[in-house]
Amino acid sequence: MSEHTDRAGREPLTERDLAIATLVGRYIERRESGQAPCVHDLFAVAEEFGEVALDALRTVLACYEAMRASEDLAR
Repeated sequence: MSEHTDRAGREPLTERDLAIATLVGRYIERRESGQAPCVHDLFAVAEEFGEVALDALRTVLACYEAMRASEDLAR
């Protein structure tokens, strides 16, 4: 087993992965507490990690908003 994988055979999280997770967490915290999510600021931070990180953040936030919308419709 390589030292670069975990027991399930997955690659370890990269600095970019952790940054995206942190930014998603900030967005959700702000959104759930009724604050402005400041998405442009979050995108600017993600862009520091490259276009792939920015695309990933956009995708995750879009999925989150779609989940919220579907939950609202289910109520």
